[in-house]
Amino acid sequence: MRPSPAGWGERSEPHRSLPVVERWGSLRSPHPTVAGFTLLELMVVLVIVGVILTFVTLSMGGDGRAEQLEREARRLAALLELAGEEAVLRSDQLAVRFGDSDYEFLILAGGQWLPLSGDPQFRLRRLPAGMRMRLELEDSPPPDLDASDENLPQVFLLSSGEMTPFTVTLSADETEQRFLVRASLLGRLEIE
Repeated sequence: MRPSPAGWGERSEPHRSLPVVERWGSLRSPHPTVAGFTLLELMVVLVIVGVILTFVTLSMGGDGRAEQLEREARRLAALLELAGEEAVLRSDQLAVRFGDSDYEFLILAGGQWLPLSGDPQFRLRRLPAGMRMRLELEDSPPPDLDASDENLPQVFLLSSGEMTPFTVTLSADETEQRFLVRASLLGRLEIE
């Protein structure tokens, strides 16, 4: 007689016993030493891991200085956009004078650049301590302006909607993060 292949009436594996169902429907394993985790044990471990991760995240914190730089860059861009709109609406020539850690909006009145008063949004703005800004103009200043005069503005916001193209870089010693505010000739502002 030839042996039949496995699955044709004969078993190739030894017979394993199935769990026994006791009287009230509970299962009893034929192997009483089976090890495993209960759902409660797994949940406790997950809660502990979550608590530890929360403490680690809170202790590390974010880069607060970089967030402060970003906030100042967004404020500068918003104020420049608003001042550009004001120049068009009022048909006035506005400008901005940048320092190392401050900037101020000016208006051309009587042939002189005067601080833009009457609107608290355009007051002299100082950056928080430890922050710096560096202005780079795309073109050199007009020849009739004395670039060494610190009271003269560097960026002009014209009533036609045009703006002096420039890039302002905001930085701080406490972070490597830098934020750039770029303006095009047509007054389009970008933050990088």
